[in-house]
Amino acid sequence: MKRLFHFVITAVFVYATSCSSFVKDMNVDPNNVTDAPADMMLTGAQVAAINFNGSRIAIISNMWSGYMTGIQRQYLNYQNYQYTAVETDDAWTYIYNQTYIQLERAIEKYTAVGNQRGIGISRVVQAYVMGAAAALYGDVPFSQFGDPQRFPNPAFDPQVQVYAGVQKLLDEGIVALETGTGAVRSKSDIFFDGDAAKWIAVAHTLKARMYLETREYDKAYSEALKGIASPAGSLLGPHTATAGTRNRYYLHNVEERAGDVSARNAYLTTLLDPKSPTYRGNAKTDETARFNFYYVNLGTKGITGEIEPNYLSVARGDTLNGAIAMNAPAPMVTYEENLLILAEAAARKPDFAAALGHLNNFRAFMKSGGYIDPTYRSKYTFKYEPYTEADFLAGGMNHIGALDKNKALFAEILEERYVTFYIRLIGFNDIRRTRKEDVGIKLTPATGNRLPERFFYGQNEINSNANTPNPLPDLFEPTQVNK
Repeated sequence: MKRLFHFVITAVFVYATSCSSFVKDMNVDPNNVTDAPADMMLTGAQVAAINFNGSRIAIISNMWSGYMTGIQRQYLNYQNYQYTAVETDDAWTYIYNQTYIQLERAIEKYTAVGNQRGIGISRVVQAYVMGAAAALYGDVPFSQFGDPQRFPNPAFDPQVQVYAGVQKLLDEGIVALETGTGAVRSKSDIFFDGDAAKWIAVAHTLKARMYLETREYDKAYSEALKGIASPAGSLLGPHTATAGTRNRYYLHNVEERAGDVSARNAYLTTLLDPKSPTYRGNAKTDETARFNFYYVNLGTKGITGEIEPNYLSVARGDTLNGAIAMNAPAPMVTYEENLLILAEAAARKPDFAAALGHLNNFRAFMKSGGYIDPTYRSKYTFKYEPYTEADFLAGGMNHIGALDKNKALFAEILEERYVTFYIRLIGFNDIRRTRKEDVGIKLTPATGNRLPERFFYGQNEINSNANTPNPLPDLFEPTQVNK
């Protein structure tokens, strides 16, 4: 961790401000900035959070979740769980150096001038990356991180304590945002341009996510009721077709590592492909548009010559925009996630009527087009009619074996979460959290008889922090909340 205390101003999206304003009075080396305005630090940290959301471990987590498939070079090794700590270094840097510590410095500046809005937004972004760190790695540095003079080798806090700390960050963020005091410079908040109400809703959905991951389902439900209430409130990483601001999955699969990743035999394709014998569609559900939005199957015309994540982009001359198009937004905390948190938490009570109502709210959203790109809504069919109680009873279209209606509905909700969380880190979190349920997604290991349960710590961290756990956790060892 010693190497991570030099905070970094990350390259900022070109529309955030003019180039001249970013370089004025700054050091020649942009990676060793000695100081910067708080709003610039906020922008840089937000960009870093987006980069983390599409980092190498995000690609690998999608492979280990049955969303994508590594087919050549080192990605074939990753597919078969041959993975080392070096692969985590970039994500670890995004989390700690370029997001968390940079925002600590910004918060110091915001505090000095009483800018509660800046503090609140910063806390929520910190919570986003630290919550992900806890989920992906287990025990991680948190309480001692950021003070190298006192703690040159910060301790790895237990995972549950990190989750508790993240909840505190979110509480602090909500309180600060609710004051209505202060402002951030126009466009420096690249998500909501300083809209406090939207950040408060995102904070509540994040709290609900964390409570779901720690299996505190009643608390998750309560927080989700205060969470994101419309698609316009979703936290989406903005991308454009301009070089330097493109979707990171697109960059990886098309420009940087073309041919390394496909969706060959990916489990999700078997659920969404109308031609598959395990297609999840029925008289009330048509997944044709969503399947084609997620995946492109151009055969020899494609990058890999087989089904693969959909990179088609109008900006490059295609007629359609796929899920990882050049300018496709990166889903980070969304309206659809909030709806499905409510559905799952209600189903676990169990409260059949409430759970069905929340699931049908999600289906109504999808019936309107949902998060499927408009180019696919107009070209392909889709249907998401509301379910009724009868659909989950014996003889109903969603009845499973001898399951009662509560369990059958619960199975449908877990499957819907899996389908929806494609190209999102939370898909991997969900699979591990629900692996021991008697229903839900049951993946087959790519090799051997075990599925990955975590990522390794970054190699730089292992080398520099004497408090790194020894022995290191095994790839197949569940984190504390998933044991």
